[in-house]
Amino acid sequence: MHPFTAYVDGMPRVVRAGDLVEDSDPVMRGRTHLFESVDDHVAQQRPRATVETATADPGEPRALTGPTAVSKDGDGKPPTRRGRGSSK
Repeated sequence: MHPFTAYVDGMPRVVRAGDLVEDSDPVMRGRTHLFESVDDHVAQQRPRATVETATADPGEPRALTGPTAVSKDGDGKPPTRRGRGSSK
């Protein structure tokens, strides 16, 4: 969309690229070709998501993750980061 100025009720109105305008707004009357729907805009901006499968196909290697960190206390909980001056 390109910015434009339109007269609405005798007053000039500037509409810039990216401005959100309701369908019922008088500036839309006769100018719908100058706008795109929000859903269309978002769909064009969002990268296509890829879907990973949980299992590998036959003959395909699986990606393995390393072990998770365990606290030094041996309680099985992952370590937490503490702020300065905090005590256990």
